[in-house]
Amino acid sequence: MSATSASGVASVLRALLDANVQFVVVGEPDETTPLRVIVSRHPTSMDALGRVLDGLESAVRTVPPRAAGASDTDATDRDVVEDRPRRFGDTLGTIAVTTSAGDVDLVLGGPRRSLYADALLGAHERCIGGVRVPWVDAVPDTGPPARVTSRMLGRRLLSLAEGVARLIERHDGPG
Repeated sequence: MSATSASGVASVLRALLDANVQFVVVGEPDETTPLRVIVSRHPTSMDALGRVLDGLESAVRTVPPRAAGASDTDATDRDVVEDRPRRFGDTLGTIAVTTSAGDVDLVLGGPRRSLYADALLGAHERCIGGVRVPWVDAVPDTGPPARVTSRMLGRRLLSLAEGVARLIERHDGPG
């Protein structure tokens, strides 16, 4: 099977949508590259993703996908990888899997930021394989978060406290 046939892409996307997995498709899936999706790390989304992966008979991919039409006899030494996941634990938190519908790269993001939230902010709805999904052309920049000073934090907390006080006053009426 090619990395992601058109019907395979549609099958994976429908399964993700049907299970309510929070995801954003990255780039243009084609028959030579895996489908790449950024997935929310929220526990509900991760549980749903687990059910989808089980249903698609998924396994961690240990050998890089070959170009469309390449046979096993075309393999070179660079295609042979130790028996360990490819790109597992990279800075984007990518887990490469093979499913019954084709290859998928699951991008989970780093430990400090929600890559899914960043991607969703820049996402557009797009029809891929006959399925309407949120889409971005590239993974958002994962640079470190802006530095926050104690003065900035103090101002923000004061602003939040004032906002809560106004809400309480509106709810309870003037004291």
